[in-house]
Amino acid sequence: MITKEEEKEFKKPKLYKVWKFLIYGSSIAIGVFLVYLYSAYVFNK
Repeated sequence: MITKEEEKEFKKPKLYKVWKFLIYGSSIAIGVFLVYLYSAYVFNK
């Protein structure tokens, strides 16, 4: 039998995966955008 505490432990990893995806995705997007800005600045000189 599955108790309520075990149910909570099963639900947590899915939420963590979503948060990890959002955090990594946004940080990668910001990094790519900064590289784009820097390259545009360098090549326009």
